[in-house]
Amino acid sequence: MFSRLIYRVRVLHNRYTVDEITDTQYVVLRALRKAPCNTSYLAHMLGVTLSAVTALVNRLHRMGLVLRERQDKDRRQVWISITPRGLKVLENVEERRNLLLALYLARVPENEREQLLGLLKRAVDLLEREDILEEEEILEEQV
Repeated sequence: MFSRLIYRVRVLHNRYTVDEITDTQYVVLRALRKAPCNTSYLAHMLGVTLSAVTALVNRLHRMGLVLRERQDKDRRQVWISITPRGLKVLENVEERRNLLLALYLARVPENEREQLLGLLKRAVDLLEREDILEEEEILEEQV
């Protein structure tokens, strides 16, 4: 069910925001809104190669959505940050995405929406915990 939910949200997202940015570009811009990142971090976060992130960042840079800045101490290090235009595009996409979700979720009774929100928050909290994976690896090593 979770896979179907994610798939349907992506279909809706792509249908109504594809003219601005892709789903992957959206994820990168959201990460950059929190803080500038280097390409290694972005590759790790997305689970892709450095060359794939470089191509993605190059496209976002050409679109005027991100800046690339080489570090003075180590010229090989490049930090990526979001531009004001990138923030505006991100806000527009998020607004449309939220309106779409609200349209669909308005058909769910309020008490069920609250339950769903609580469960989703709990799932996100669990999925963000790296220690669970570490505990699982320890258990696998012991067996």
